[in-house]
Formats: sequence, structure tokens, C-alpha cells
Amino acid sequence: MGFADFLLILLLILIYTGQSFFCKLYTKRYPGDPDATTPVFSVVSGFVTALAAFVYALCRLPLQPWNWQIIVMGIANSVVLAVYNYAMVKASESGPYSVQMSLMLSGGILVPGVIAYAYGTGLEAFRWIFVAVIVVSVFMVSKKKGESFFSGNRKFWIFCAILFVFNGLYGSILAHQGQYEPTKLLQNELIICTFGMSGLINFVLGLCKRKKKFFADFKQSKFSLLFLLLASLCTASAIILLSTLINNDKVHTTVLFTFDNAGVLFFSVVCSAIFLKEKLSVLNWIGCGIMAIGLIGIAMPWPLW
Repeated sequence: MGFADFLLILLLILIYTGQSFFCKLYTKRYPGDPDATTPVFSVVSGFVTALAAFVYALCRLPLQPWNWQIIVMGIANSVVLAVYNYAMVKASESGPYSVQMSLMLSGGILVPGVIAYAYGTGLEAFRWIFVAVIVVSVFMVSKKKGESFFSGNRKFWIFCAILFVFNGLYGSILAHQGQYEPTKLLQNELIICTFGMSGLINFVLGLCKRKKKFFADFKQSKFSLLFLLLASLCTASAIILLSTLINNDKVHTTVLFTFDNAGVLFFSVVCSAIFLKEKLSVLNWIGCGIMAIGLIGIAMPWPLW
């Protein structure tokens, strides 16, 4: 991985951090029912991301012809995203945030990392030491006062297991597109299909749950609309850049997904402490330090001599 690739990964982290920042501001400013905040964002960000990928594809003519493989992969990943979003909401209602984040982000790193061995691109054994350090630090960084790793009911652990698997599957399908010859040049097409279908699925689910009220849920204030669009544009920019990096043979996908998951959490927590004045415990700060060491270690070219 070259220095330019590393800078692109840092840019990816900054974009996702911006997305998290704007999502928090959107949630605070949203004028409607708080229960509709996530469904509305899922629909809008899905369609905005699909539209952005389409515009980006038009700027990179000629367009590639679609095939049935990319359609199947896009539909599969849209279902994965829908299940992931549902499990995220349910897990947050029934158990500690730190456990949810630990298992979700660990799945986003470990599942694609294991599947990468099927393509002969698995991570070197010693780098898994840094992955283990990062996974432990995720719990430390996200732990809130009074939370215990072993708290939460049976339903909570089921949803956490779903988050672990489906966050990993989402990344694995994106990585498969870059490794599979019939779809190697169709990264924008996969984004269009995945997020267009995801937006549609979330819209249908919102209608089923909230009936006619769901149309009124899209009514925004001036600032909530601004932050919703900014968060959606960050989502679109991040996924386009992520797919570009996945298709870069110089970038190891396991290292990329480690930064995509843990790196984003690290910068989001630090930025929230600085700009939103969120108070972090001593354990949170220690976790940030350990995570920084792990991220540097997994990105370093080894051996150093």
C-alpha cells in the first residue's frame, strides 16, 4: 500500500466521521417522531447514494453493460443492509451500546478477513495480533458508564450476532465484486443496485410499520434537511471511495475494512469529544490510545528493516 493509498484511506475515515457528525446533528434537529429518524435517513441516504453513483458512472464513460451477477449481488447486499439496519435498531433498544458496537465492528473486520483467504489474499498471521488489539479496544472506546459486557437479554445477543454476521457480509460482497472477474469493472453498478434497492426496501418497511404517517415523517425543518442531505452525501462519497479502494490491488481489503470500521469509530469519538464536548472516561481514552497503536501496526509495512 502506497502513501497515496494511505491518504485515501484517511480521507475515507474523515468522510465517514463527517457522516456520523451530521447524523447526530440531523437527529437532534429532526422535527418529527424520533422513531422515524432512522427509517427516513435510510430511505433518503439510499436513494441519494444510488443517484450519486449513477452520476459518477456517467462521468467515467463508457458505461459498462450490466450482467445478472451484479444484479444478484446488489439485491443480496440491499437485503443485508436492510436486515443490518433492523438489527441495529433492535439491539440498541435491548442492551448496552458498547457490546453492540464491539460485535458489529468486529464482524465488519473479521468476516471479510476470513473470507479473503478464499481468494488467496488473507492477512499475514502476525497482523492478526493488531486486529485482536483493535477488536478489544473497540469495547474500551465505546463503553459507557455502568455498562457490562455480559449484560443484555437473549434477544439482544441474537441481534448482536446478526450485526456481526451481516456487517461482515456487506463488506464481503463489496470485496467479491472487485475479485470476481465478471463484475470487476462494475463497482458503480453494484452501488446503484445495492443502495437503490435498499432505499426502496426501507421505504416499503416504513410504510408497513407507520402506514400513512410515514409520508409526513419526511417533513423536515430547514436545518434537519441540511444535515440529512450532508449526511447522505457523505454516505455516497464514502461508499464510492471505499469501492474504488477495494478495486485497487495495492490495498489489502482486510486492512481497508479494519480502518473502515475501527478507524471511523476512533475519529468519531475523538471529534465528538472535541467539537460536541462529549465527556470520555479514562477507559475510553485508554482505548483510543490502544486502538491508535493497533491501526498504525496493521498499516505499517513489515518487516521494517
